[in-house]
Amino acid sequence: MVCSKAIRLTAALVCLMVPSLALAADNAATRSGAAVSAPTAIVVVDANRVQRESLAGKAMVAERERYQQAFNSEFEGTRKQLQVSEQELARQRPNLPSDVFQDKARDLNTRIADFQRQYQGTVRALDKSSATASNELQKAVVSVTSEVASELGVGLVMHKQHVFLHDERMDITNIVIERLNKRVASVPFPVPETEKPAQPGSAATTKGKK
Repeated sequence: MVCSKAIRLTAALVCLMVPSLALAADNAATRSGAAVSAPTAIVVVDANRVQRESLAGKAMVAERERYQQAFNSEFEGTRKQLQVSEQELARQRPNLPSDVFQDKARDLNTRIADFQRQYQGTVRALDKSSATASNELQKAVVSVTSEVASELGVGLVMHKQHVFLHDERMDITNIVIERLNKRVASVPFPVPETEKPAQPGSAATTKGKK
């Protein structure tokens, strides 16, 4: 009961403290020529929806999927070859001397381990490129949101995901998406670069040696 009253009281205080954005803008206009007071309005932005629905966000997802499909196609042939080799070795096992079988199994395990390392390296490279593009998108979102908030005389912008209750008039997500689409249609998506395994005698393997 106490918690419920506290929630209702908090919601009421927020409604009293936060006028409509139009009213805040009007008040700011009427104060021209007088001392400017600090903005008190609060708005919320659904950052996840901005990333999902903005042109730049959709382009970033499409670019990642394009690379993902290309990598999957590249690795699928090797995966099938290893699977066939594994089945063939299992079929031959009863007819192979123990030492010969062990050698073949060791060689196959090495090939499988190499394949897994290459695949994991590709995944890490793709994740790194995605993170870079996401950071660029985030910068653009922050820039646009800051601009809109400044124009509306807003003093505080909050992530919608972190707000329990709010008046729908406080949500400026649509405005941010619309302006972002006009300004940024896409963000750079770096080509994923996988780390090549170090070769014997390379600088990577001889580091620290003279």
